Amino acid sequence: MGCQASFSMPHEAFGRWLNEALNQSLKLDEISLILTQAKTVLDRTKLSWQHTSDEYQLTLEDGSAQISHQCLSDEYGFEAESLEENFDFYDEEASSHCGLEDFIEALEDWQMFVAENSHRY
Repeated sequence: MGCQASFSMPHEAFGRWLNEALNQSLKLDEISLILTQAKTVLDRTKLSWQHTSDEYQLTLEDGSAQISHQCLSDEYGFEAESLEENFDFYDEEASSHCGLEDFIEALEDWQMFVAENSHRY
């Protein structure tokens, strides 16, 4: 099972991503890699960086972090070009964004939490 995170709206997708992709001590190296890359984007050593897991894509750029579920259109049977012009499809569990500094702080806390607690699961 692993550790569990819960984020409030409109950041629920970050919680789902952590729960599904980065919730065990086996993922600590991956978390460290993401943190390293986030810090290089924050200090503008890199302009952007993307990380793709089985179901989610993380994009770091322009001072922000965005997480998107890869299969959103498949799950709901929608394709972006087939949606009506005025149709606003939004699912907080599928896509979220936040500032890069907040993302780094949350991910550092998550890394510490997983390291300290994943042996219990």
